[in-house]
Amino acid sequence: MDKDKKLSLLFIEDEKSLFTADTKTFDELFSRVDKVSENEKALKLLDENQYDIVLNDISLEAISGISFMQEMKKQRAEQEMVTLVSADDEDKIGDLLEAGIHAFVLTPEQFTQALEAIAQMEPQKSKK
Repeated sequence: MDKDKKLSLLFIEDEKSLFTADTKTFDELFSRVDKVSENEKALKLLDENQYDIVLNDISLEAISGISFMQEMKKQRAEQEMVTLVSADDEDKIGDLLEAGIHAFVLTPEQFTQALEAIAQMEPQKSKK
């Protein structure tokens, strides 16, 4: 992958998230960012578009977020997926890793650094 090419991102965020970044940060790191706060809207966007990475913030709803990501990975095995988990829920990420979903365990202060690392990922191109 061209190191200068920015990735497209579908960001499934929790409206009351522990992690926040301004739009400018996303614009600097990614070519396209679609943000949604509902799982059904995320699935619709994923069906209608192709993203390099799907990023899900499960900082407040770890159990339901993990279940959703596992199900989505079963349906879209080739899609590169990353999940943000608060340090309090680190013990819950084993199932994500087993499903082939990357997980960042972080504090709110580390969110921008995590986005920078995600922007440098080299995902396999998903096939629709």
